[in-house]
Amino acid sequence: MKKIIKRLDITIPALCAAVFMLFGCTNTLAEDSYVQPTDWSEGVMATDAWVMAGGGISQTVYSDALHLAYSEDGLTWTALNSNARVFTPTIGSGHIRDPYIFRQNDGTFVLLAADYTEDGQYYDMGSLYELTYGDNPSNCIYVAFSDDLITWKNEHLLQVTNGEGTDGDERHAWTPRAIYNKSDLCYDIYWTGDDSDGVNHVYVTQTYDFISVHDLDSHIIYSPGYSVTGAGIVKANSKYYLFARDADIDYATGEGGDIQAAVLDTWGDGAFSLLSGTYCNRGDDQDTPVYVENPCVYELEDGVTWIMIAQESNYAGT
Repeated sequence: MKKIIKRLDITIPALCAAVFMLFGCTNTLAEDSYVQPTDWSEGVMATDAWVMAGGGISQTVYSDALHLAYSEDGLTWTALNSNARVFTPTIGSGHIRDPYIFRQNDGTFVLLAADYTEDGQYYDMGSLYELTYGDNPSNCIYVAFSDDLITWKNEHLLQVTNGEGTDGDERHAWTPRAIYNKSDLCYDIYWTGDDSDGVNHVYVTQTYDFISVHDLDSHIIYSPGYSVTGAGIVKANSKYYLFARDADIDYATGEGGDIQAAVLDTWGDGAFSLLSGTYCNRGDDQDTPVYVENPCVYELEDGVTWIMIAQESNYAGT
């Protein structure tokens, strides 16, 4: 990717929850700057304005809901509703994590998220970082639709896999996102799931409408040989770039825990290949871990600058 990648540090207090739990940026279109639908659906992010979707910083139903912020330049963000939730799901566990808003080819929006505690139990009974939180796996993702990003409708849980996960449990489906598949004329939902050995890969499942899937035989599109989490994909220079966290963390050596990039020449043709072992967000100091995850990468209107925003990890091995 022959463009500039920067890390954007946002310190406005009102945005803390939204930035900490950032899982996706959706481009919105001004009437005088129309872009063909397949452009935004394919992951082309340059636009006149952006909307950031995120969750809160605690493990309550109030916090595990949809929070929104917007920006007119991709650099300065303003939280909506004083950074309180703007929508709370009414189905599944009531807790959603990894919220991501995707614009469909007809211009309407779909909200994708992980239904984080499948049976609705509240695992965190005091500590914000209770490690059993979310350990009850679900092979379904949460889906809702909106015409205006204000009113959400047609909530449902969508099963994306029938694969086997860790210790014989059902495979979990985390950080769901989507991209338009021009070749197959459908949407590809990509998400992070575990195999029977507990290693997380990036899988893809096809859908035409986000109501049902083509089949449950999902396949891997990124697996560098170790666990990865929170993948995000953008298109640039006719290629596709995937950014994900190296989740195989060694806190003693500083390996893992940050963002790496992979590339794919043609969407739907094979799997992504790791560009290098370099961590994008560490810059010149590759030996010093930063510990971030769930990257969102997008291009500014100048057509030259790329921005990466990532969630700061609260768990640093202590």
